[in-house]
Amino acid sequence: MILYEHPFNERIRYMIRLEYLFQQLLTFSKSPSAEGLHVAFAILFQIMDVCDRGDCRNWVLQEIEKQKASLESYRTFPDIDEQVLNATIQKLNQVSQQLASARKPGSHIRENEWLLSLKNRFLTPGSTSAMDIPSYTAWLNGNHQDCLHIFHQLIVPFMPLYNAVSQALSVIREAAIPHMESSKTNGFFEKNIGGRIYQMARIWLSANQRIYPEISANKHVVMIRFFRINDHFKQILMTEPIGFKIALCQI
Repeated sequence: MILYEHPFNERIRYMIRLEYLFQQLLTFSKSPSAEGLHVAFAILFQIMDVCDRGDCRNWVLQEIEKQKASLESYRTFPDIDEQVLNATIQKLNQVSQQLASARKPGSHIRENEWLLSLKNRFLTPGSTSAMDIPSYTAWLNGNHQDCLHIFHQLIVPFMPLYNAVSQALSVIREAAIPHMESSKTNGFFEKNIGGRIYQMARIWLSANQRIYPEISANKHVVMIRFFRINDHFKQILMTEPIGFKIALCQI
């Protein structure tokens, strides 16, 4: 099945975007080709741009502190598994301490004149060619294992941020058990949430059908419309009932 996630606030949206970029970065940073490593550089610089749009470290730390406070309140619940609760809080403490003690994300790249120049080149389409920056072409075509090792060293200072984002999102995702639902014949699904403050909706749909949800929500209701995108990129509203799994996550 394909998973779609919809954040209910900007902080969670920000963290999901960072996680998405980090997952791509870690994949392409293992590429066996210079072209794949070029993509990894582009993603690395995108992560820096996302971090520069706000105080990402403090946002993530604030979210973790909020989660820890919520989890501590569960100790009064009669059926709570304290061993699991303590392990989760310990993981949050660990990643938050590592992030708090880390340098500002990307500062090691900003301090390198050549890397900063390369980052600026990526802003203009096609300007990383051998014509524009021959030193980059020479570097990419050096010993590939050496290139991978050097690039991994550039990633390491970002890992406290990635680990903190990944752990915080994991806590939210594990806060709800998915269940089956079905849309109506007009391709529409609506669920009353009664003023509860959720952080994320997770929707699972069957793969290979090109069906996707458009999700909107307020403090009273979650609304989902289902569409299919065809071979010609036309978006078609589904008129038959669609079965799907959903989880509304709240910490």
